[in-house]
Amino acid sequence: LYSSSHHVIGTGNTLGTYFSAGKLLEKWFNDNIDKKGGSFKAFQTNGSIDNIVLLQTKRIDFGMAEARIAKEAYASNPKIRVVWPLWYDVVQMIKPPKDLMPNYVFPSEIKGFIGQKKSSTARTSKEIFEALSITGNRSISIPTEEVVKKIGDGHIGFAMIQAGMPNRTVADSLIFYHCGLVSFDDKQIELICNKVSTSVKYTIPAGYYEESQPEINTIAIPNVLVTTSDISPELVEYVTEMLIKGCPKLKWRFKAFETVPSDSESILKILRETGVPLRSEERRVG
Repeated sequence: LYSSSHHVIGTGNTLGTYFSAGKLLEKWFNDNIDKKGGSFKAFQTNGSIDNIVLLQTKRIDFGMAEARIAKEAYASNPKIRVVWPLWYDVVQMIKPPKDLMPNYVFPSEIKGFIGQKKSSTARTSKEIFEALSITGNRSISIPTEEVVKKIGDGHIGFAMIQAGMPNRTVADSLIFYHCGLVSFDDKQIELICNKVSTSVKYTIPAGYYEESQPEINTIAIPNVLVTTSDISPELVEYVTEMLIKGCPKLKWRFKAFETVPSDSESILKILRETGVPLRSEERRVG
């Protein structure tokens, strides 16, 4: 019906939500697809921007991406389509433990991790710096697997995580290394939202990650599942039906899915706000 080959889903790196969510979708789809329909494979990438490139070069069939990245991609490639709304990516700026830097002021004098090269996380970091008039090179290149230890030991001044919540990297940093999170004031939030397209104010409740964590004011960016008009309507229909069917169950398995809508009205509203054509306009939804 679809293809005998792998249907590849572009995800992200292991620090964020995309990869973990992609692996869960891989299992859910494969557990439910007809054996003649091939199989799904979650593919680790550098995230939104990388996924758009991989879609355009036909190396993946679906990809997770920020709404702003999908919107910009469609402007240069009219084949880009949105399929389904996902969760919000929350900017979670980790700072070193208070006992190591008691007078910490973001972004500190020490360089930090802004995200992987060519990632949307790195882009957001740079836009935040521009919005807050923070100048100079603030970035240091380190392997993703070293981020938690580096920030926990105070060897870097901050670590930018842009992901759904809860996020394991953030949790490990706060719980095991006693790091903190940067909270922006109202004026900073306004400046950042004016600079970072599609972003909105987001509040992380006090005690979300651990008891002593205060309320954190930050921003969040919506995510969508994207594909291209080259992908068969039957395959998109299958993916959509599996997401509708799986949402209640996936929410039990992965907390980020709690904010993913499952009713057609909410789905269409969110997707149409991206300004990218819906694959659902070429097939039945709901």
